[in-house]
Amino acid sequence: MESSALSRQKSATKSAKGKGKQIKRFLGQNDALKLAASIAGMQEEKSLSKVEKHHQAQVGQPHEDRGPRMSTSRVKLKETKALLAAQRSRVKKDKAKLRKQMQTSSNNPPGDVKALDTQSGPVKQITRKTVSFA
Repeated sequence: MESSALSRQKSATKSAKGKGKQIKRFLGQNDALKLAASIAGMQEEKSLSKVEKHHQAQVGQPHEDRGPRMSTSRVKLKETKALLAAQRSRVKKDKAKLRKQMQTSSNNPPGDVKALDTQSGPVKQITRKTVSFA
């Protein structure tokens, strides 16, 4: 009995201290629209300020083409490689022409080397530099 009396007292004190049952309050449609509009306005201001900062930075600095720059040594190396490739292809073409001439000319025997030299002229030999690590 004592426990039931204590529980009644506690429940009575709770209701006296608390606000009791509250009615649920929902936002009205106009309030939600106003909130959404204010959030959208703030976001728009932020994005516009970012865009303005970006445009100001571009106006201050001239736009340069920032492509990959090659050093002079690399440029020279590429030129040299291109020159060597052109020489190789020229020599290849000359050899092909000589073979064709040898096949078409029936008066020259296949082992006649002197006839080739007089027809084609001097052919330069490419000497390559070698590197050795001692």
